[in-house]
Amino acid sequence: MSLRDIRERYGVSFERGARVICGGRLGTVAGASNSHIRIKFDGRQISSPCDPLEVQPCHEGAVNLSPQTTQDWHAPA
Repeated sequence: MSLRDIRERYGVSFERGARVICGGRLGTVAGASNSHIRIKFDGRQISSPCDPLEVQPCHEGAVNLSPQTTQDWHAPA
């Protein structure tokens, strides 16, 4: 499947090189394989297949990461 096929089937549109968030991790769209979008996550050398319905576009400056990637800061007692 191509990115065009994924757009037609799932109604989501991504272009190669677009910045995205998937599972709370930032990455770049590298292409498509089968019915998945391949994402090259920051800090990784290879791309990973991701469900197109779990991938969201990343608007620089408005990043909202999942709770598992943020830390709970407490003031010292």
